[in-house]
Amino acid sequence: AGIEVMAGLLRRQLADRPDLQSMAGDIISEAKMANAIVLEVLEFVRPIRLQVDHTTVQQVVQDAIGLADRKLTRRATALTLDIPSDLPPIQGDHYQLCQLVTNLLINACEAQSGGGAVHIRAETREADGDERPATVALHISDDGPGIPDEIRDRIFNPFFSTKPQGS
Repeated sequence: AGIEVMAGLLRRQLADRPDLQSMAGDIISEAKMANAIVLEVLEFVRPIRLQVDHTTVQQVVQDAIGLADRKLTRRATALTLDIPSDLPPIQGDHYQLCQLVTNLLINACEAQSGGGAVHIRAETREADGDERPATVALHISDDGPGIPDEIRDRIFNPFFSTKPQGS
């Protein structure tokens, strides 16, 4: 913030020097980018405060589809949903669940070059006595090439990506 403010003041004082004003503008732009990177890292290292509440898988998936559609064009990727309307509500952080499903949808669409299909299916898994309570399972699959064996063990590492601009 200090660099950005000082560069802004410098730019105003250089009103008669467009070349130096441009350089000051570059400093401001780079300071903003550095700030965004620091905020991303801080967001990553801070413990997540889950806002656990009742939500539905249907609403999570619909919100995630909307978010994914705003972030990329699905092109010719077909999306099929098989989510029963009688699924019980779940407890979870709606925002975090939406972010998870959005990221999976974006990755699935980007992995398919020029088409393919993404399938989202949900089901209720009945209680298994005292061993396991009833749960709702969400399955997301696609027709893409899959994850190569040589990177499969790294896909959940922080900041790992195979995309040039990925994080």
